[in-house]
Amino acid sequence: MSERLFLEQLGGPPSAYIYFLSLYSVATGALYLWGYWSPFGVNILEYVNFTDIVKSTIYPIASTFAFMALGVMIGQLVGVGPDLPPGGGRNSPPAQFIMRHKRLLVFLYVVGTLLFAIYGPVEKWQVALPVLFGAPIALYASARNVLKRQIPADGPRTLCLFLLAVLPFIAFGTGQLRAAAVLDGRAFDYVIDSTAITPDEHPLQGTRFVGHAGDFFFFLEPEKMILSISKFETVKTLRLVRFERKR
Repeated sequence: MSERLFLEQLGGPPSAYIYFLSLYSVATGALYLWGYWSPFGVNILEYVNFTDIVKSTIYPIASTFAFMALGVMIGQLVGVGPDLPPGGGRNSPPAQFIMRHKRLLVFLYVVGTLLFAIYGPVEKWQVALPVLFGAPIALYASARNVLKRQIPADGPRTLCLFLLAVLPFIAFGTGQLRAAAVLDGRAFDYVIDSTAITPDEHPLQGTRFVGHAGDFFFFLEPEKMILSISKFETVKTLRLVRFERKR
C-alpha cells in the first residue's frame, strides 16, 4: 500500500492524529491530577509541567484503561443484550416510547446525573458516574459518524468512541478515589523516618505521604489536617510504609 493511499484512508496526515492523541493524553492526565489533588486544596498545575503530567499519570491511567477496555470487549464477545433484526429495535414499543418522550427523558437524565454527581458518595466515580457522563458523548459522536472513515465497522467504532469518551471521567474519578482513601485513612503511605517530618508511632496518626510533584513533596498531618510542602533537597531520607485498612 502506498503512503498516499494510506493517508487517504486515514483521512488526514499522521501529524494531525499525533497532535490529537497528545492533546487528549495530556488533558486526561491533567484531569487525573486535578481529581487527586483538588481534595487537598492543591492547584497541582502550579507545580508540574507537561512532562510531569505524562510521567505521573501514565501508569494509573493506562492500567485503568486496560481493565476497562478488557471488560467492555468481554461484554461485546459474550453478546450482552439481544440480537435485533435491522430496524427491529427502532420499531419496538420501548424505542417508540423513548422517541415520544425524548426531551423529558433527556431532562431527567441530565438532572439525575447532576444530582448524583453532587450528592452521591465518592464511590460514584468507580464506574457509574464516568459512564453517565461519557455515554451521551459517545452516542453523539457515533450518530455523527466520528471515526467512520478510520474504523468502518460499527461495533469496533462504537467501542472505541465509548472508551475515548469515558476515559477522561475515569481518570478524574480514579484521582478522586485515591485522594478519598488517603483522607479517610483507608489506604495510604505513612512516614516512619524523615529528616523533614517527625513521624508518629501509629499509622492512622502518623504523617501521610500525599505525593510529589515537580520539585516538591507533599505530606498530610491527619489530626489537624495540615498539609506540609517540602522541597526535594530538604528531605534527605524518606522511608514510607503502606497502610491499608482491613475490611
